[in-house]
Amino acid sequence: MPRTVGSILRLALLLIGATAIAACTPMEPPKLGSGPPALKMAQVRNLGSAPVKGPAATFAFVAVKGTPATRAFELEADLKKYAATRNLRLVPETEPGATYYVKGYLSAIGDSHGTLLVYVWDVYDSAGNPLHRISGQETGGGSDADPWVGIDSGNVDAAARETIDKLADWV
Repeated sequence: MPRTVGSILRLALLLIGATAIAACTPMEPPKLGSGPPALKMAQVRNLGSAPVKGPAATFAFVAVKGTPATRAFELEADLKKYAATRNLRLVPETEPGATYYVKGYLSAIGDSHGTLLVYVWDVYDSAGNPLHRISGQETGGGSDADPWVGIDSGNVDAAARETIDKLADWV
C-alpha cells in the first residue's frame, strides 16, 4: 500500500521526537567494580632543576588561549603580584632573550554542583626545550551553562599564587 507524503512526514517527526527524548534520558553509570579501575592524576615528570637560578632568571608567560578575557586579565595581574613577592622577574612575551618561556592553559570543567579550574604550565628554555611542568586545580562554584561562570577571582588568584610558588621553588 503506497504511503502519502503526510504519513511519511509524521513518521519522520515521530522518529526525531523519540530520538530527542531518548537523548535526554540519563544513562545509569557503570557499576563500581566493573571495567578498568579509575585512573589517578598522573604524576608530572620533572625534567630536573632549573639551569639558570635566582635573579638571573627571567620568565615570559605566553598568552593563554581559551580563557575568558576578564579571567585572563586577572590571571596576568595576579601572576605579576605574586612574582613580585617571590622575587621572580617576569618579562613581556615579546621581549627577546627571556631565560624561560612559560606556556600553558586553563580550563573550567564542571556542572551545577561544582566547577574545577585546571591549569597546566610548561616551562621551556629559549631554544624551546621542555624543562619543567606545573599543574594544579582549584574548586569553584557550580554553573548550569558555561563552567567559567563557576570560576571566580579567588580561584584565579589561588592558581596564580600556586603557579608562582612552584616556579620560585624550582628556580
